[in-house]
Amino acid sequence: MSYYLIDFSKKSNDFSFDNLIIGKRIKTDQDNSKYYIYYQSEETEIPSEIYIKLPKIRLIYNMGNHKYDKLSIPIYPNWDLTNSFVDWVKKFETDIQECFSESKIKREFVSILAKKNMLNLIKGYINESPKITSNIDGKTIGLSDFKINGQIEIVIKLSYIWSNNIKYGLSSNIYQIKYYGPPEQLDINFIDFVPPSKIFKSTALDIGKTTHTQNTDSSISKPQKQDAQIPQKTSVKMSLSPKDLLNAIKSLKPVDDNN
Repeated sequence: MSYYLIDFSKKSNDFSFDNLIIGKRIKTDQDNSKYYIYYQSEETEIPSEIYIKLPKIRLIYNMGNHKYDKLSIPIYPNWDLTNSFVDWVKKFETDIQECFSESKIKREFVSILAKKNMLNLIKGYINESPKITSNIDGKTIGLSDFKINGQIEIVIKLSYIWSNNIKYGLSSNIYQIKYYGPPEQLDINFIDFVPPSKIFKSTALDIGKTTHTQNTDSSISKPQKQDAQIPQKTSVKMSLSPKDLLNAIKSLKPVDDNN
């Protein structure tokens, strides 16, 4: 199955509700049903599962204290990208409700957004071993390792619309989390910071010292090559006295005009 990612870490996306496909009702038991949803941007394309990437958000609560398989994560802080994401979810859920407005059975819609202490929260189910990555090198971490003031990126999968006799809503499952640790967890040193240029210079000096030491300690000294001296060419100037020039003219043979 292909996928369609709605990326809210960017300022814009090309999602259109007109391209959403709501499948036929599938009964899971006597009281519960589901409607799978897909996205098809072009008629010739295969319908794709829907994934949503949230903007990077800051942790203000511990995530390792959850008791159930469902998380409610504050969408914090409030700024352009997080506000845009919240507005999109509200609009998307309103459009879903309009699709079921003519249903004979009146049910209450349950949003994947919640409100607590004036904060918006996103709700999602999470399995026992979620896909978690981080910027902490050489360490495998879990939800219990997340620290307050750290940051996370989340990808949520919207699989289907669930319904029972009295309620219905979107199924939201947390597919992936990337965690960004705060400075103290990354062991960042703000005081004894060594600029890269100094590190390079220091390394170069150490290499020079090592090379010099190796040459000094060598018991066998290699004979030094002397540059071969190339003899310089001298130019010889020819000069004739007036007497020599006159004798040379007299010794010339006359030209034979008969030839």
